[in-house]
Amino acid sequence: MNNLLSLFLLFLLISSCSKNDDGNQEDPGQPLIYTSLTAERDTIESGETTKVTAIATGYKLSFHWSATAGDILGTGNQVIYAASPCQAGKNKLTCTVSDGNNNSKSKEIFIVVK
Repeated sequence: MNNLLSLFLLFLLISSCSKNDDGNQEDPGQPLIYTSLTAERDTIESGETTKVTAIATGYKLSFHWSATAGDILGTGNQVIYAASPCQAGKNKLTCTVSDGNNNSKSKEIFIVVK
Protein backbone atom coordinates (compact mmCIF):
# COMPACT_ATOMS: atom_id res chain seq x y z
CA MET A 1 0.00 0.00 0.00
CA ASN A 2 2.86 2.35 0.86
CA ASN A 3 4.50 1.65 -2.53
CA LEU A 4 1.22 2.40 -4.30
CA LEU A 5 0.92 5.73 -2.51
CA SER A 6 4.54 6.57 -3.38
CA LEU A 7 3.92 5.77 -7.06
CA PHE A 8 0.79 7.91 -7.07
CA LEU A 9 2.65 10.86 -5.55
CA LEU A 10 5.50 10.45 -8.04
CA PHE A 11 3.03 10.41 -10.94
CA LEU A 12 1.29 13.51 -9.57
CA LEU A 13 4.62 15.33 -9.24
CA ILE A 14 5.73 14.43 -12.77
CA SER A 15 2.42 15.37 -14.37
CA SER A 16 2.30 18.72 -12.59
CA CYS A 17 5.79 19.58 -13.89
CA SER A 18 5.15 18.69 -17.52
CA LYS A 19 5.66 21.42 -20.11
CA ASN A 20 2.59 22.76 -21.88
CA ASP A 21 3.34 22.65 -25.64
CA ASP A 22 0.18 24.29 -26.96
CA GLY A 23 2.09 27.17 -28.59
CA ASN A 24 1.07 29.66 -25.89
CA GLN A 25 -2.33 30.15 -27.51
CA GLU A 26 -3.43 32.09 -24.42
CA ASP A 27 -0.59 34.66 -24.42
CA PRO A 28 -1.77 37.82 -26.23
CA GLY A 29 1.82 39.06 -26.30
CA GLN A 30 2.98 36.17 -28.49
CA PRO A 31 3.79 37.47 -31.99
CA LEU A 32 2.33 35.95 -35.15
CA ILE A 33 5.08 33.95 -36.83
CA TYR A 34 4.17 32.26 -40.13
CA THR A 35 6.99 29.82 -40.82
CA SER A 36 5.97 27.88 -43.92
CA LEU A 37 3.34 26.72 -46.36
CA THR A 38 4.09 23.35 -47.98
CA ALA A 39 2.36 20.73 -50.09
CA GLU A 40 2.98 17.03 -49.81
CA ARG A 41 3.23 16.95 -53.64
CA ASP A 42 3.50 20.01 -55.88
CA THR A 43 2.50 18.16 -59.08
CA ILE A 44 -0.61 15.99 -59.26
CA GLU A 45 -2.88 14.48 -61.87
CA SER A 46 -6.34 15.89 -62.57
CA GLY A 47 -8.77 14.54 -59.95
CA GLU A 48 -6.02 13.73 -57.40
CA THR A 49 -5.42 15.29 -53.98
CA THR A 50 -2.46 16.47 -51.93
CA LYS A 51 -2.08 17.51 -48.30
CA VAL A 52 -1.14 21.15 -47.68
CA THR A 53 0.21 22.36 -44.32
CA ALA A 54 0.68 25.85 -42.89
CA ILE A 55 3.08 26.18 -39.94
CA ALA A 56 2.50 29.20 -37.72
CA THR A 57 2.58 30.18 -34.06
CA GLY A 58 0.83 32.97 -32.24
CA TYR A 59 -2.16 33.98 -30.16
CA LYS A 60 -5.54 32.44 -31.10
CA LEU A 61 -4.69 31.59 -34.71
CA SER A 62 -7.22 31.12 -37.50
CA PHE A 63 -6.53 29.91 -41.05
CA HIS A 64 -8.30 31.01 -44.25
CA TRP A 65 -7.63 29.04 -47.44
CA SER A 66 -8.35 29.80 -51.10
CA ALA A 67 -7.45 28.30 -54.47
CA THR A 68 -7.65 29.65 -58.03
CA ALA A 69 -9.07 26.28 -59.14
CA GLY A 70 -10.01 23.06 -57.39
CA ASP A 71 -11.31 22.55 -53.87
CA ILE A 72 -9.94 22.99 -50.36
CA LEU A 73 -11.18 20.21 -48.08
CA GLY A 74 -10.96 20.71 -44.33
CA THR A 75 -10.05 23.56 -42.02
CA GLY A 76 -7.24 24.57 -39.71
CA ASN A 77 -3.54 24.49 -40.46
CA GLN A 78 -3.71 21.30 -42.58
CA VAL A 79 -6.10 20.78 -45.49
CA ILE A 80 -6.45 18.63 -48.58
CA TYR A 81 -6.30 20.24 -52.01
CA ALA A 82 -8.43 18.39 -54.58
CA ALA A 83 -7.61 19.20 -58.19
CA SER A 84 -10.62 19.89 -60.37
CA PRO A 85 -10.93 17.36 -63.22
CA CYS A 86 -11.24 20.15 -65.81
CA GLN A 87 -8.65 22.61 -64.51
CA ALA A 88 -5.18 21.54 -65.61
CA GLY A 89 -2.34 24.01 -65.18
CA LYS A 90 -0.59 25.91 -62.42
CA ASN A 91 -3.08 26.53 -59.59
CA LYS A 92 -2.35 28.97 -56.78
CA LEU A 93 -3.24 28.16 -53.16
CA THR A 94 -3.22 30.94 -50.59
CA CYS A 95 -3.35 30.56 -46.82
CA THR A 96 -3.86 33.62 -44.64
CA VAL A 97 -3.16 33.20 -40.94
CA SER A 98 -4.75 35.67 -38.53
CA ASP A 99 -4.20 36.01 -34.80
CA GLY A 100 -6.31 37.29 -31.91
CA ASN A 101 -4.58 40.68 -32.12
CA ASN A 102 -5.89 41.43 -35.65
CA ASN A 103 -2.56 40.67 -37.34
CA SER A 104 -2.45 38.55 -40.46
CA LYS A 105 0.11 37.12 -42.85
CA SER A 106 -0.36 35.28 -46.15
CA LYS A 107 1.69 32.79 -48.12
CA GLU A 108 1.13 31.24 -51.55
CA ILE A 109 2.17 28.02 -53.22
CA PHE A 110 1.50 26.57 -56.65
CA ILE A 111 0.26 23.08 -57.44
CA VAL A 112 0.71 21.90 -61.03
CA VAL A 113 -2.25 19.83 -62.23
CA LYS A 114 -1.59 17.63 -65.27
